[in-house]
Amino acid sequence: MNPKNDERYWNINLLNKWFAVSSILTLISVGWMFLHDNDDEFKEYQREFRKLGAEVAQTKLLTELDNVEDERNIYQKAYDEEKSKYDSKGDELDSLNNLLVEVKGVFYKSNMDYLFFKAESDQKKYLYESEIVHLHHDEDDLHHASNQDNHSDEIHYKFKYKDEYESSLIKLNKLKLIKEKDEKLVTDTEDKIKGLRSDLKIKEDELNKYLKQVSLLEIKIQKLDRSKMSIANQIGDIVRDLPIIDFLDPYYKVHQLVVKDVKYDVNFASVPSVDRCTSCHLGIDNPDFIDAPQPYTAHPRLDLYVSSSSAHTMDQFGCTSCHAGRARGTSFVSSSHTPGSIEQEEEWKEKYDWEKIHHWLQPMLPTKYTQASCFNCHESQPIVEGGDKLALGLGLISTSGCNNCHHIESYPKLNNAGPPLTHLDQKLDKEWVAKWIKNPQSFRYNTWMPHFFEQENSSSPEMIKRNNSEIYAMTEYFFPNGGHVMNNSSEYIGNYESGEKLFNAVGCMGCHQVKDEKVDLTFDDLPYEMFMSKFGYESEEMTRYELLKNQGPNLIGIGSKSDAEWIYNWIKNPSEYYPETRMPDMRLSHDEAADITAYLLTLKNEEFTKLPSSYYDEEEMSSIARGWLVKAFAEEEAMEKLNNMSQSEVTHYVGTKSINYYGCYTCHNIEGFENAKPIGAELTYEGSKPLNTLDFGHIHSIGHNNYSWFEQKLANPRIFDRDKIVAPEDKSRMPNYYFKPEEIEAITTAILGFNNNKFSSTMLIENLVDDKNVFKGYSLIQSYNCQGCHIIDDFGGQIVDLLGQDYGPPNLNTQGIKTQPDWLYSFFKNPITIRPNLQVRMPSFTMFSDDDWNSLIGSLQHLENHKLSFESDMIVDKNTTEFNAGKKLHEFGACNNCHFYGEIKPVQGPESWAPNLAMTKERLRPEWVQQWLKNPQEIMPGTKMPAVYLPTPDILDSDGSVEVWGSDLVNMSDNTDLMLKGITNYIYTIPGKTDISDLVREYFKTNGYDYNTGDEEEDDWDEDW
Repeated sequence: MNPKNDERYWNINLLNKWFAVSSILTLISVGWMFLHDNDDEFKEYQREFRKLGAEVAQTKLLTELDNVEDERNIYQKAYDEEKSKYDSKGDELDSLNNLLVEVKGVFYKSNMDYLFFKAESDQKKYLYESEIVHLHHDEDDLHHASNQDNHSDEIHYKFKYKDEYESSLIKLNKLKLIKEKDEKLVTDTEDKIKGLRSDLKIKEDELNKYLKQVSLLEIKIQKLDRSKMSIANQIGDIVRDLPIIDFLDPYYKVHQLVVKDVKYDVNFASVPSVDRCTSCHLGIDNPDFIDAPQPYTAHPRLDLYVSSSSAHTMDQFGCTSCHAGRARGTSFVSSSHTPGSIEQEEEWKEKYDWEKIHHWLQPMLPTKYTQASCFNCHESQPIVEGGDKLALGLGLISTSGCNNCHHIESYPKLNNAGPPLTHLDQKLDKEWVAKWIKNPQSFRYNTWMPHFFEQENSSSPEMIKRNNSEIYAMTEYFFPNGGHVMNNSSEYIGNYESGEKLFNAVGCMGCHQVKDEKVDLTFDDLPYEMFMSKFGYESEEMTRYELLKNQGPNLIGIGSKSDAEWIYNWIKNPSEYYPETRMPDMRLSHDEAADITAYLLTLKNEEFTKLPSSYYDEEEMSSIARGWLVKAFAEEEAMEKLNNMSQSEVTHYVGTKSINYYGCYTCHNIEGFENAKPIGAELTYEGSKPLNTLDFGHIHSIGHNNYSWFEQKLANPRIFDRDKIVAPEDKSRMPNYYFKPEEIEAITTAILGFNNNKFSSTMLIENLVDDKNVFKGYSLIQSYNCQGCHIIDDFGGQIVDLLGQDYGPPNLNTQGIKTQPDWLYSFFKNPITIRPNLQVRMPSFTMFSDDDWNSLIGSLQHLENHKLSFESDMIVDKNTTEFNAGKKLHEFGACNNCHFYGEIKPVQGPESWAPNLAMTKERLRPEWVQQWLKNPQEIMPGTKMPAVYLPTPDILDSDGSVEVWGSDLVNMSDNTDLMLKGITNYIYTIPGKTDISDLVREYFKTNGYDYNTGDEEEDDWDEDW
């Protein structure tokens, strides 16, 4: 036998040592594992939050006690007095309690006697019933025998248990009476005891009811504050969170929420999001923690988010649907928090040992960019409460034309950002165009036309020389028939002073400004590098409201840009020159158009006219052409093609390639580029684009994340070419809009919203609305800047700031339930005079189709949760009591002081003229009219329309009221709703012509609108009807 196979060959002492060491190491590892698990970061936060919760509850308790101090003393005093009375009857109460014990014992005995004997009686009843059954059987047998023997013998029975059963019933009834007597004695004794305590109970209940909140807080404190617990509860509270056994019912645990409507991809499958954010953010939905530090603070907008009463409840949306990040994380780092700046990143590294999770594709959005997530559900209507930054970003994208160069599936362009360049020779001077292309801001400091030239990667002498030739070539391409001959004939020029008044009054300022108040700005402590404008910036911070003023170009310098003929024809009928224009027809007369033309021609930019023009450089032009040809053809073939070109052909070729290279056709219609594709990268899912696809180049001064890259790209579009050797044809060519920081932040918010996040269809707003056309209506409102003139959904109306509420366009809040839809449709198609005292006018949007108008009306109705495409005419019975009462109220109301009755002018002057009441029956909905007459200020704050005077019951009950008010009105007494219905019915019967546009136009043509420059009379006018 081999001794090595004998187990005694092994050194047992050595084995014991190794076993001991491994056992100790295993024990240490297991212990460390449980201790480490018990020391999770979220548990530390929960321990701190528990202390904070106790402090908050204690503070609330003290506050509550202070609030009820006086009342509590009153109720406490009443309770103490009653308690004293109750205590003074202690001997009587003791006696009654003793008696109650005694009588309950007696009742128990009598009740048991009754029950026991009832059982005996039931037994005798059963035996007696058995005897009766046997008797019936014997009688049947006897009857059968008698039929056979033809005789019968009468059989007599004596019941053995009959007498016993009947006597038992007598005794049972006696026992029942005794039991009931004893039971009544118990009840009477209990009632006496309750009577002694009833008054005390009433006072106790009053005190407890008033201190209910105090009691709840005291209970909460007892659960949170271990020092307020009993010894047993303290021990239990400690034991429940000990390692190993803490799986049973721990206090400190992961708070997990499965958000089934929010999805994320896991290996080609979409699974519901599992949010664990509230493991640390414990006070997120509790308003008591609104001032608490992170991570315990409540959400700042509990009216909109997280709370059960908000539109975005925690159960349905969770946290990461808006904030992104790693939902399953339970620590600061594993949740993929994202710092908002480099300074914050350094702070987090020191405070939390923060590091980036490189392989998590959706890190948490910085706080300033959380509005980007609104776009996930509100893509169809992204203008939502709490999403102003996103709305501004989307507005800037549309206005500046970002979605012209870049395809964005979820936010496509509706119109070209720039005008057509197909007929420039009818509009502009060639030299002006060349200067404009080179440096648009030198003409208009706040233009939306971006800068392609004189940027970081095109500022060298070589690039400036090249760009001058490109500009020359493009200008030649735009003017194939030569330059424009300016025509400033007097037939197109009127009175410029009248023109200025008209420009400021008829509605031009709803979209345009004439503003030359530029300022030089400096931006400190930005996390990115700006390429600053040399020509100044807007002084006002850009907001959604400010953007309303900038939908059309600032018209400074227009007198140096165009001639009288073109300006006149353009403002007279914009769609004749450009059928797809968003500029509406203001229905200007010849004189009005000529006057406005005269005013606009006074707006000169003499400095721009003195700037040098681009020049033709034959050698540079050929060099540019050669560069493009070599990219498309072999060297030899390229040179052959170039040598076969004339100089004009070379210029045309360079112009074509330059227009294509810079993407001019994406914002402008240009002949020859009708089918060209957008040149910018598609941005449909840019917010979800992997970070390694973004070229940071040699720029290391910004954060290595997507939003920092977007910010830097918008602040200095060409910066990522820095220190690179790039051929001119391959250089970055994104133009510079010279966005300000708040604009960069807003656009970045929108770009982050363009992502591939997945949400359940039940969360998408378009699936919550039956009529999808309402979203088209919302889009039209934004695209055509309706809110530049009108307040819609409590936003807009910036022109009212200039004209004043009394002379500005009407507030369109409640419009969806105010006007009859068929009338509104007719009005949009053919606007007529509604408010005779206003010089501002509703323009004609001739580019709108019938479907567009219906969509717009639908969106206005949707804002009011109202849907009705047609309403029948209101039938008024003139023989009713309410109609006659309404007629009397109308007489006292003196409505004709301000209102037209058909062609009958109001009694007062034109400054107080209000809508034609003969139009009411066609225009307004009776339900709205009644509410309007009741309280105009509630519907339209600031209106001068007074509430209709309705006599009070004391007036109607006074002597002689019938002679003054009429019997119909007196009989209504205090029924104000019926009174309002009556006057509404009367208004719907007022006869007369409904369209008084010609009458009003002729009056003001003769008398003018000068009344609005003097002192206003303090009359109650109804200009808002």
